[in-house]
Amino acid sequence: MVTYRRGGHVQSDDEAVERLCEHCGWHCVADGYPELVSQYQSHLRAEHPKAWLRA
Repeated sequence: MVTYRRGGHVQSDDEAVERLCEHCGWHCVADGYPELVSQYQSHLRAEHPKAWLRA
């Protein structure tokens, strides 16, 4: 069973991290924090450019 963490680092093979967008219904689950950050930043750039500039 996979355990999802909100932020933070994955500590074992059966964990994942997740992130919700504060501006819309976008949701992401990733195997590691760097992948999650990359996907979230890409989403902000594409969908919420003003919010991305403030981040």
